[in-house]
Amino acid sequence: MQVSKLTEIRWHGRGGQGAVTSAELIALAAIEEGKFAQAFPSFGPERRGAPVLVFNRISESEHIRVRSAVTQPDIVVVLDPGLLGIIDVTSGLKDGGTLIVNSSKKLADIKLELGGPWRLAVVNATAIALELLKVPIVNTTMLGALVKSTDTIKLDSLLEPIKERFGKLAQRNIEACKRAYEEVSIAELIPASERIERAYVKESWPSWRELAPGSVVTEPGNARSYRTGDWRAQCPVFNHDRCIKCGICSLFCPEDCVNQNEDGYFEADLYHCKGCGICARECWTQAITMVEEIEE
Repeated sequence: MQVSKLTEIRWHGRGGQGAVTSAELIALAAIEEGKFAQAFPSFGPERRGAPVLVFNRISESEHIRVRSAVTQPDIVVVLDPGLLGIIDVTSGLKDGGTLIVNSSKKLADIKLELGGPWRLAVVNATAIALELLKVPIVNTTMLGALVKSTDTIKLDSLLEPIKERFGKLAQRNIEACKRAYEEVSIAELIPASERIERAYVKESWPSWRELAPGSVVTEPGNARSYRTGDWRAQCPVFNHDRCIKCGICSLFCPEDCVNQNEDGYFEADLYHCKGCGICARECWTQAITMVEEIEE
């Protein structure tokens, strides 16, 4: 008796990036090919920008009975590179599996950090999405990278689900998908002796003994995972030669994270700035430009 191959996929993204839609489209494409598939999310706080986990299972010939979260995936897809410093996205990834990352870095620059006994695929999906879709929503873009770097489904199987989902915007999303399919870079597994151990961001919080009398005692909880500066795809750049110190940018900032420095010029607190671009749109002297976030 031949056992049906079961492929499990885990998506790491943030609310508003389309990770749920990506998983649904993959499932629909698999069903189009005559396979069995499921797609389901796991939410923390249901708000835009908060980390989101989404899962797929695809079986070639048998019904899928399991409904639990995917903890040992064959494929991991990371839509937001800001998650790489706070989450171990490779947790449970099977030997011989595939890790697919949206990153502005070159493959050679990150493969020692994220490489392992799996294939590593890298594509600058954010840049492609901004160029073709005009928004940093990378779901359909990352689908192209997934198809190219794995044998899960065929590219043509995605076209009809994308058309049905996006309607008039389908052609742009198809172009983004195909563009990522062509531009994704892929590296084979990295020997353990050549890997660099990745460090994750850790924040220290004072104990109640260190707080001043009368202070409100709070627990940090999972604030580290949700610090809003990590949600950014673009960041504001301030041109002081054009700035007249009017403060309009600070007035309209929804996060109240644009403040004056000691010279009177305004700057964004990038720890909290979400990159929404409202400050740039409201600046009537055009002293603020939104640029693609570059990973350090």
